[in-house]
Amino acid sequence: MDRLKKKILYIHHAGELGGAPKSLSILLNGLDKKFFESTVFMLIDGPAKVLFENVCDKVIVSKKRLFAFHGTTVSGMSFRLFVKNLLFIIPNAIAAYRVIKKTKPQLIHLNTSCLFIYALVAKLFFKNIKIVCHVREPLLENFHGNILKFFNNKYCDFFIPINEYEAEPFKKNKYKVIRNSIDTSLYHFNKDIRAEQRENYRIIESDFVIGFFARFNLENGIQDLSNLANALNPDIKILVFGYEPNGLYQKEIDIANSMPNNVVLNGMISDVNIKMQMIDLLLSPFKTPHFSRAMIEAQSLSIPVIASNIGSQNTLLRDGETGYLYEVGAIQDLKNKITFLKSNKEILSKMKFEARNFALDMFDQSKNNEMVYSIYKDLLKIKC
Repeated sequence: MDRLKKKILYIHHAGELGGAPKSLSILLNGLDKKFFESTVFMLIDGPAKVLFENVCDKVIVSKKRLFAFHGTTVSGMSFRLFVKNLLFIIPNAIAAYRVIKKTKPQLIHLNTSCLFIYALVAKLFFKNIKIVCHVREPLLENFHGNILKFFNNKYCDFFIPINEYEAEPFKKNKYKVIRNSIDTSLYHFNKDIRAEQRENYRIIESDFVIGFFARFNLENGIQDLSNLANALNPDIKILVFGYEPNGLYQKEIDIANSMPNNVVLNGMISDVNIKMQMIDLLLSPFKTPHFSRAMIEAQSLSIPVIASNIGSQNTLLRDGETGYLYEVGAIQDLKNKITFLKSNKEILSKMKFEARNFALDMFDQSKNNEMVYSIYKDLLKIKC
């Protein structure tokens, strides 16, 4: 049977924990080992490696730290970033050739469109390798984003955008929108965990708590977070998970220092399904289009969401049913929505119920994974 297995090489761009490695680990965990043998190649070492080691056949980490070719709204663009893009083209091409030659895959799955160099090398130097590109981030609408658009469209066989917004640059090719997934059996409300975690953080049951689960940076809306915190009554607590002071810009440090006493800054965590149980409401105030994994995690835990009305993440809730949308910078409207939910327990309770149902319908891993595996089998002509 092993000789009949199809080898899939997954290329992952970073080492830290976050939405992309979580999504990939969920996909790998359900992969049918009767049909597929999986290898993950990581450009950078980090804690995400443990996620992959637990769910795939082999993990290979680049001996030298590599850097993907960025051109999405998540990374933005600067002169320094563009120079790094150029400097790492050849090292990535060499790494691609070596890992493809070593693993001999029939299919390569890029975990972001920023990895198009691996598709280019596969098509130019090897035969009969199919390329799937997971489009997890909107492209920049400029020269840098157009580079990703051109090369991915030229060398990839199939695209998996996580929503229609991300799909736009790739609609001339074969694609299927499949939303990021969540293990809804792992992410479900548990009153005992909530009580234990609240006790650990010295939060009493009557406290109303807002959560922010994202990297603490300007693109993720920390200015709105700060302005809101200073506008809210101090009895509403805000827990921030994603604050890593090393590597922050001065403006981000200044925003952190301006937070009032009702805000507690915490670092990145791996047990989101545990820590998130403490909160009553999730805030996702991103400034640039992005898929917020915390939004689908929260709703799976029966937690309503208030999110900025920007591309991608505004598709991740039902406005007025599982949460609310607000316009970036509209702090008074944001404050009003939060205080309304705090004082209207019946509406908040109904939103919690609808949030869980929405997550089960849209983000359940079993259903979404099967759609990805079906794409693999079609490309590789596997008959079941």
